[in-house]
Amino acid sequence: MMLSEIPFGRRLRYGLAGLLGGSVAPGVIALPAISEGGLAALSTALLADWPVLTALSLPLVGAALGWRIAAWEALLHERIRRLEGGASELAAASHIDRLTGLGTRQALTALGRPSRGALLLIDLDRFKYVNDTLGHAAGDALLVAVADRLRLAAGDDAQLFRNGADEFAVVLPKVTQRPVAEFVCLEIEHALAQPFDLAHGRVLAGVSIGATLMMPQDKDVSSALQRADLALYRAKEVFGPSHAFHDEQLAREVMEGLELERDLSRGFVEGEFYLEYQPIVAVENGDVRSLEALLRWHHPRRGLIAPDIFIPLAEKTGIIQVLGKWVVQQACAAAVTWPAPTGVSVNVSGDQFKDPQFVTHILDCLAETGLAPERLTIEVTEAVFSIDIDLVCRCLAELRSGGVRIALDDFGTGFSSINNLRLFPLDELKIDRSFARLMLETSQGAKLVDLMHKLSETFQIRTTIEGIETKNQLDFVKLLGIGEAQGFLFSRPFAAADALGYLQARLAKPAVPVSS
Repeated sequence: MMLSEIPFGRRLRYGLAGLLGGSVAPGVIALPAISEGGLAALSTALLADWPVLTALSLPLVGAALGWRIAAWEALLHERIRRLEGGASELAAASHIDRLTGLGTRQALTALGRPSRGALLLIDLDRFKYVNDTLGHAAGDALLVAVADRLRLAAGDDAQLFRNGADEFAVVLPKVTQRPVAEFVCLEIEHALAQPFDLAHGRVLAGVSIGATLMMPQDKDVSSALQRADLALYRAKEVFGPSHAFHDEQLAREVMEGLELERDLSRGFVEGEFYLEYQPIVAVENGDVRSLEALLRWHHPRRGLIAPDIFIPLAEKTGIIQVLGKWVVQQACAAAVTWPAPTGVSVNVSGDQFKDPQFVTHILDCLAETGLAPERLTIEVTEAVFSIDIDLVCRCLAELRSGGVRIALDDFGTGFSSINNLRLFPLDELKIDRSFARLMLETSQGAKLVDLMHKLSETFQIRTTIEGIETKNQLDFVKLLGIGEAQGFLFSRPFAAADALGYLQARLAKPAVPVSS
């Protein structure tokens, strides 16, 4: 700030204050001299004592200093004003996402207490894949394109926010009914399901949406965010674009799932997981070819947790890596005590292939336990086709070259293709248990089982059918020429401690056709 810009009145006040303050000392010196000898005595004293003469200049110094202080004060006020302006600009900038132009999470939480409306929490699928494969510039371009489509799909009244890296939020202030909110969800799903033509290439990216209506008891938007987040958790469990609407039942189920996720690690450490075994037998004579290891979890409060509940949770949390390694080690250690050549089958999750030490661990378990590699069968489901096929093929080929057998489990329920069967190194194809029931109920079911068996023969791999529970089912399987079967007709799963006794008892009996 220039000195000329300082108001004259302020300069005059500060100058007078400095003049008066500087006059105190000269006055204290001059008054005694004047009272004793008048002005002549004061003149003599000034000429005789230069410090006293100097003191008389203090009023002028004080006035100049006051004048200058006025300038410093004005400068300080100007700087404070600029800082306050900068803070306001910074606060405003924190409410706008620079990349997409949408509001930020801070802007969303600053909405205050909502009186009505709906909140949609949107999670972008495959964003990490785009970032990792095409680069961060492609990821940024995708986010901008998503924001543009959201503006069109959500409508003019919608308030849009970027809530995180690949998470968006939409507030619909005029929507008070669930069907209307769900319609907007469908519009968004459709808009974002279309390919994105970016400079880096064409990209597909679906969405998962968690939705909730604002409630009168909501103190702020955070309460609605928590409900939408629970709904989003449920929506993400569904493959492909999907949405879920919050309700009390959903909230209870999601919270139970989150609690189970936390209990997985604790349960493993505290020994709540164990193995059971179920035999796979030769259809012709009932010989036990192998035992399938089945992972069980006995929760201290909930009791026995079904594998189709805890396995997906283990995959989601990553603990499947630890559980999977433990199962292989336990199964190999048990199988080496059984009469040869009885083998053991171990189910492997697709996520386990992402572990660089996956193959090494299995081969190490074989070496440490002394189990012959041909007595171990690794079972994978058709879900592995959705992972990196080259990676899975390399791992399975390496295991197979080491003597380990490979089986495709639950065949017929997934999205496999003949080409995948040709590419994958397989020794066995296991027909899913659902077909064991269908093959005697409909001619179509019977033809499907026969077709899968012939497909297996074409690729020169062994066929096993699961879920055999009746003699009629077994007779039909035998008629088709399927070599192996598994199910309650032969045995229910039994404890690991009973496996050796079961096998020894079977060996003590003469081999007879199973159907007799």
